Amino acid sequence: MQKTLNHIYAYASVVSLMLGSVVFGPSTNPAMAMQLNFNIVAPTTGVIAYGGTGGALTGTNIDVDNVVGLSTPANANVTSTCLTCTLNFTSGLNTSVVGGTWQFGPGGSISITGGVDFPGSTPDISLGSTLLTGTFSSATISDAGVFEVTFGSFTDVKHPSLLSYYGMPSGNYDGSLTILFTGVVGPGNAITSTTIFGGSIANIAAVPVPAAAWLFGSGLLGLYAAVRRKLAV
Repeated sequence: MQKTLNHIYAYASVVSLMLGSVVFGPSTNPAMAMQLNFNIVAPTTGVIAYGGTGGALTGTNIDVDNVVGLSTPANANVTSTCLTCTLNFTSGLNTSVVGGTWQFGPGGSISITGGVDFPGSTPDISLGSTLLTGTFSSATISDAGVFEVTFGSFTDVKHPSLLSYYGMPSGNYDGSLTILFTGVVGPGNAITSTTIFGGSIANIAAVPVPAAAWLFGSGLLGLYAAVRRKLAV
C-alpha cells in the first residue's frame, strides 16, 4: 500500500509540475485563487465506467463528504459537512485512446446533490438539493500503472446558499474534477471501477483557462494527502 501511495505522490507531483510549467512558466508562483472545493474522502462508494468504442465516461453515485472555501471572502477554511451528497457525471464522447490516455470531448453533465450542514447557526441546505450543476469542456483518464486518474474540466453554477455562506459571487464557475481509482480495462478499451480512493471537485469564479488548469495539479496533491490520512486510520 505504501508503494501505491508513493506512486500517487510521484504522479501528483509530476502532473502539478507539468501544469505549472506549461501554463504559468517555470518562474511563476500564482497566488491561491478563491476556491470552493468538494472533497471525496477515501475509500468511497460509487462507480466510474467507460463502455468503450467511442462512448462517454460516467461517474455514478460517488459519495461526497464535505465542502470547504479557500481564500473566500467569508468563512475561509471552514469545512461544512455534506449530507448524503452524491456526484454524478457523464462526459462528452471519447475522441481517442492513445498510450494509456483516454480523451473525452465536451458535453455531458456533472452534478452534486444532497444537503449541507454549515457550522454554527447558519441555516443548512436541505437534503436532495442541487449543490452544483454544469457541463464538461473535456475529460481524461490517465493510466499510471497501479491506478487510474480521471481529470475533468467544466463550467457550472452552484446553490445560492452555498455561495452566500462563503461570500462568493453568483454566476458561472470554472471547475476541475480529479478522482483516483483502480479499474479493469476490457474490450474496446472499456473501463469499470468500483474501487475509488478519493478525489476533489475544485471551483473558482470564471477565469482564463490557465488558472482553471492549475487546479488539476493542486487537486491531485491534495488527494494524495487525503488518501494517506484515511489509510493511516
